[in-house]
Amino acid sequence: MGKVLLGVSSSIAIYKACELVRELRKSGHEVRVVLSLFSERFISKLTFEALSGNRAYVDWEGDPLLHINLPRWSDVFLIAPCSMNTLSKVALGIGDNLLTTCALSHKGHLLIAPAGNVEMYKNPAVQENLKRLKERGVIVIEPEEGKLLCEEEGQGRLASLERLLDWVEYALRPKPWKDKRVLLTVGATKEFIDRVRFISNLSSGLLGFSLARVFRWYGAQVRVVAGFTTAEEPPEVELTRVVSTQDMRERVRELVDWADVVVMNAAVADYRPLETYAGKIKKGRRLTLELVENPDILLELGREKGNKLLVGFALEEEEGLTEKAKEKLIRKNLDVVVANPLQSMGSGSYRGKVIFREGRVVDVEAENKLRAAECIVQAITEQLL
Repeated sequence: MGKVLLGVSSSIAIYKACELVRELRKSGHEVRVVLSLFSERFISKLTFEALSGNRAYVDWEGDPLLHINLPRWSDVFLIAPCSMNTLSKVALGIGDNLLTTCALSHKGHLLIAPAGNVEMYKNPAVQENLKRLKERGVIVIEPEEGKLLCEEEGQGRLASLERLLDWVEYALRPKPWKDKRVLLTVGATKEFIDRVRFISNLSSGLLGFSLARVFRWYGAQVRVVAGFTTAEEPPEVELTRVVSTQDMRERVRELVDWADVVVMNAAVADYRPLETYAGKIKKGRRLTLELVENPDILLELGREKGNKLLVGFALEEEEGLTEKAKEKLIRKNLDVVVANPLQSMGSGSYRGKVIFREGRVVDVEAENKLRAAECIVQAITEQLL
């Protein structure tokens, strides 16, 4: 995995950096921490040494080239939290401590996550410095809105742990999908019988949301159309919610012209009740449901796809999985089909196959859906880009 240099400047949000170090290590990254002088008044470097398993640094400590060697060691340099003072120093090229001097000598990906009072953040001088940083290619992870320590409401809270981690993964990946626009459907649709009962399935949306994250990591602009999900939504991705299969069809057709690539991962209901009852059906009566077939969104897209890359998913019994998926690929005019055995729905781990039109089959087995999603995207990248 990657080598992450974490810069920590003085902010009450520094406590979140402790959990950030833990999660980065849990993801397999090696972490080293450099602190500004004043930040040690909040948390000592000893805490970060214990959490990272490496030395943490506040000053040069006898190594006159530390400000050169630490950035050279790293793949990614993330400053989180980044105070308005440190932010402005980095923007103006001021290197008056180890942290800001490391920023001056760092040649790789530099990420800055500001945290501070809303008035400080919105100050014209700070906004001008943010603009400078962005123009130089620095990734600014915008702070979030909410209640601040000073009891004021506004933008200034350090970005969530999930967003910080996601941006690190983004910075570590190559960008073969740069300038590509990916439309992705996720989750289960619901077909209502009455106001409270519906037909649906066990899809959590975990694999689809993981795919959205990975496509973004690899440089794509991603839009997601999601039905019902229980998985955590991906950060930094535009997402629209829908309910029924017909709702999803309408939204997909609105967005399809925007996309270069369409990935239809949603587990849509194939049938819907012919009649939806008003209110709630009372218990104690025999009920017969007449179902009608929903439109086949994937089949429609296959007929009209033109030069778009179209990826479908096939959920089938283990026996004959590959053959059934290949038949679906041909019948619906897909470029790629991802074949999943029934056991994969609702499961944390993953085992499936990526099947290409010319016949190549790539087996994917992973301990979690995020790793599986990356294997799927890598297979598609190697074959079709």
